[in-house]
Amino acid sequence: MKKLFSGCLTIIGAIVVIGIIIAVATGGDDSAETSSGNESSGQESSKAKEETKEEQTETIGIGETATIDDIGFTVNNAESKTTIEPDNEYAEPVTTNNQFIVLDVTINNGKSEAITTDSNFFTLVSEDGTEYSPKNDGDLITVIPNDKMLFLEEINPGLKKNGIIVFEVGSDVDMSGLTLKANAGFWGTKSVNINLK
Repeated sequence: MKKLFSGCLTIIGAIVVIGIIIAVATGGDDSAETSSGNESSGQESSKAKEETKEEQTETIGIGETATIDDIGFTVNNAESKTTIEPDNEYAEPVTTNNQFIVLDVTINNGKSEAITTDSNFFTLVSEDGTEYSPKNDGDLITVIPNDKMLFLEEINPGLKKNGIIVFEVGSDVDMSGLTLKANAGFWGTKSVNINLK
């Protein structure tokens, strides 16, 4: 009887041990699958973020219009100069030993409310990633017509604003390798790149 009882306990113990082993093995697989699922979900999420960033930056050329948050940006003309002539006889020309990149731009407000735009919403970027800010000093005020200045200009819905933006860059900088980056506002996360070729 003791042998029979002892044999039953051994069989029951073996079944319990096998059950535990199966449970551990199955639980491990589930967690591995979950972990792998999380990793692939994380990779998909990362890819989605990258795609979103790419969608927020559009690249176009001179004469083309790109729209960001219902605001259209167009570079109508781009010139490299060492002298900017005034539009009136009372002002003196502005000169540089480097070069001025003078851009004629149009901003179109397609939003349902007024927007404020400023030349500081624009940056010139070279092929190596060097960034140039607009030149906004007193000398330029005397040579750029008032109606072409982009200094905290308000544009009502459905209207356009044409303006001049001037950048001073080194004389060795090739204008065709520059890109104008335009932002939708002070804290805009979206931008458009306009090639100056």
